[in-house]
Amino acid sequence: MKNILIALLTASVAASASVVADNQKALQAKADSANAKRGVEIGGSIRAVAQRSSFSSDQDNRGINNMPDVERNEFVSADLSFGFRPYESVRANVIMRLGGGMQEYFAAAAKTLEAKWLNVEGNVGKNFYWVVGDFRQAISPLSIYNPGIEIMYEPTIFARKRHMAQKEQLLDGNKRNLQGVNLQFRQEIDPMIGELRAEAFFARVNRVSVLDLSGAEGNILPNDSVAGVSLASATDKWLVGGNIELLPVQKNVYVGVTPMLIFDNENSKSYVYRHPVEDDVINFNDYVRQEINPYETTPQNTFVLSARAGADVAGILNNKNLTLDLVAEYAMSINKVKTPAITDETGTIVLAPETEESVNGSAILATVNAGYKVDNSWSAGLTLDVLMNNEKWFNNMAQSPSFFAQRVLNSDKDGNTVKYGVNSPLYSTFDALYNYSPKFSPVGRTLGTDDDAFYAGQSKSYNIATYNKNSWGSNVYSAAQIALLNMMIDPALQLALPNGLATANRKGVRALVKGEWQDKIEAQALVSLFNQVQTSAPEIDKVSYMEFGAGAKFDIAKLAGFSKPAEFSGSFKHSENETSLVGGQSVKLTSNFINAGFSFQFLPRLGFTAGFQMINTDYGIGSINPFVGQDVPVTKSNQKHWMVGFDYLVGENAWLAINYGMIMVQNDYNTAALGESIRNLPDYFSAKSGDGATGTYTHKFSQSIFEASINVEF
Repeated sequence: MKNILIALLTASVAASASVVADNQKALQAKADSANAKRGVEIGGSIRAVAQRSSFSSDQDNRGINNMPDVERNEFVSADLSFGFRPYESVRANVIMRLGGGMQEYFAAAAKTLEAKWLNVEGNVGKNFYWVVGDFRQAISPLSIYNPGIEIMYEPTIFARKRHMAQKEQLLDGNKRNLQGVNLQFRQEIDPMIGELRAEAFFARVNRVSVLDLSGAEGNILPNDSVAGVSLASATDKWLVGGNIELLPVQKNVYVGVTPMLIFDNENSKSYVYRHPVEDDVINFNDYVRQEINPYETTPQNTFVLSARAGADVAGILNNKNLTLDLVAEYAMSINKVKTPAITDETGTIVLAPETEESVNGSAILATVNAGYKVDNSWSAGLTLDVLMNNEKWFNNMAQSPSFFAQRVLNSDKDGNTVKYGVNSPLYSTFDALYNYSPKFSPVGRTLGTDDDAFYAGQSKSYNIATYNKNSWGSNVYSAAQIALLNMMIDPALQLALPNGLATANRKGVRALVKGEWQDKIEAQALVSLFNQVQTSAPEIDKVSYMEFGAGAKFDIAKLAGFSKPAEFSGSFKHSENETSLVGGQSVKLTSNFINAGFSFQFLPRLGFTAGFQMINTDYGIGSINPFVGQDVPVTKSNQKHWMVGFDYLVGENAWLAINYGMIMVQNDYNTAALGESIRNLPDYFSAKSGDGATGTYTHKFSQSIFEASINVEF
């Protein structure tokens, strides 16, 4: 009987396995058929983060700040990419984002479903390609580009966090996300004349939108009234341009030209009615007619022409071991600055008529790449950039940065000053670089259920409403917005070139040397020297910028002959900005950035990662550079960041990680002459209690972070 039962069980298992195998084969056959004939492709990514951050400061011993010390961010976002090809020459692409907060699992309204990317593309024959909808574009650093942040040998444990924050914003390298029409034509003529490439694009980079000027979403400085504070647009902003390139001599020589026009369509101008604000008090009994963005009074009309030429000398010489190429680019901008007439509510000119001025700027960039490699042995290379951009050069398609430093974790603790970014009292570079929360719900500043309590509970930095906390993006900013962002840069990351190689008012050189040996040891060294072309005030003689640094990484497992990787990495970068005055005095700001990382895979999939970062910034005696919200001078800042964790690695950009770390910050302030406003000091600072009595106030705080994350891209 026992043998019969065993036989029957074995037969049933075998039959079940056979059915499963047959079903798998049938499903695979259908999938192959769909991919081959119907052109259906499915891909995407899944990101999930469960994060607990607790804030601590011994200096709030009186318990003045009673906002929550702990912030929990638990969210999942899935980007499902579908490609449909009903015909061989036409394809539709859509990225659907499904999102949900794990803290609000049972709240249906907390779930999100949106189309983050939508386009239709196709080709006519082998030479013509078109796309309508969302597309990405990066032509050159002086034409269309999305400048980012470069961190030499960034520890893996931190690089993964930054990768997830950038992918949440659909960023892809230095490509700028656009929406419109893109047409491309390519024709191979002959090996010597080469290939002709022609491209035309038409995109809307901003549109008429009514945004709450006191909300965190869509504003740089909520509730402020200076130029550039809001991203709201009273008109549609358009980009029209083309790109023509010729690659002769077997594509080893390059010639290109890119004309572009970026303009605000004044025919789409719109207005809105708001309650007037007088002496910081809202008059709810009256309305005034305003432009949607009253702090952006100058409509844009900018023509940019970029011309480039280059050659791959190593390709011409047919030397595969040699790298030698150079590209020179010249760009000019004609920016028509229109100042509208000052009128009353009836439209009658009151003080001044409309005026228009044409501002002409230019930029020059020359890049040389030189190097040599020996197969299975060593390689060395040099990249040299020479820059000459005058102070009138303007092209927001290349100057709009992808990184705008903002507070992320524990933002409820300093809700009234979060908007000041780097000058918020609880800001840290590492928090802005690596953390994000796609749907954060802040708490009210006060308790209560009546209208007065609700109004008093609002923050000066954001409305008490859900918003996205992320320092990364692909916005195209106006001239006023770029100027404002440049007053809020993080000196550890953006001191020399806050707008990338297209930064206006810069001349100088940047060199990067890189060497590698047998894919086991790699080292880099960086030197940058830049000056301002034109100083901003007559009392300033010269403004200079310098950066230098070096780093290396090596795999001790490969050096020892083991199969599992065990990689160490480290780097150091020094940045400084010196302003020399006419009288011989100077003001210097210096910042040092240290990175150290280790990753070890001790099982086929399981590994250990660790990272350490430190930034020391010395602001000198005082700074004459404008900073938004810095009422009390900062003299020194020390930031430390460490994190350790285990990861289960499936493949590139596919991992499960559990990490723990801390951010520790110490800021020194010069309190010798306190004014009425002390926005960049914590709310528990009190001169009456003796804080800063000696003329110096040292503020220390820390953030303890525990997180589990999943990132899978397929």
